[in-house]
Amino acid sequence: MKTLLSLAFTFALAGAFAITLAGNASAQQPQPAAPTLDQLKARNFTVTTFDGKRVSLNKLLEEGKPVVLDFWATWCGPCRQEIPHLNEIDKKHGKNGLIVIGLNLENPLEDRQAAQNFVREFGMKYQNVFAPGQIYQFFNGAASSYRIPQTIVFGADGKLIKRLVGFSPQAGRAALTSAVEQAMRTREIGARQTAE
Repeated sequence: MKTLLSLAFTFALAGAFAITLAGNASAQQPQPAAPTLDQLKARNFTVTTFDGKRVSLNKLLEEGKPVVLDFWATWCGPCRQEIPHLNEIDKKHGKNGLIVIGLNLENPLEDRQAAQNFVREFGMKYQNVFAPGQIYQFFNGAASSYRIPQTIVFGADGKLIKRLVGFSPQAGRAALTSAVEQAMRTREIGARQTAE
């Protein structure tokens, strides 16, 4: 009898725990809607190049091409794991129209040298710029802290394909590769439709 009461109490606690979890899940803030590249462009954000020039992000985003945007910082450990894979993706698909842009979230006045050294150390051949926090907020709402790396993949049609937060060498690599391959297929589909 003691065992039965003990089991009943355990199940009751487990049920209360499950209800608490469900209640907390519904209390979370809703995720922002998936933005398109056109919505990003409509905001006309300005970024700072690593040599100190302020340019429109729109100038870096070409029309009708798939895009990978990657938020990163020099102090971010998972960013260091992801960047070699971004280098491979840029090398493989850049010649076929993929645009990869690294969006550094550090201060361009205080952290320029550290960021330049980081780019050199990791052989980042793709475009990197300092991005104002407003671009991060565009994708994440009024987030109180940065969750990076955060990699956002758009198809050639400007539609969001995938947003990845964080990076793991196995699952993250596979998910990013799959999203980029899907983005590259949208370019091929668009080229065929234009030719017809």
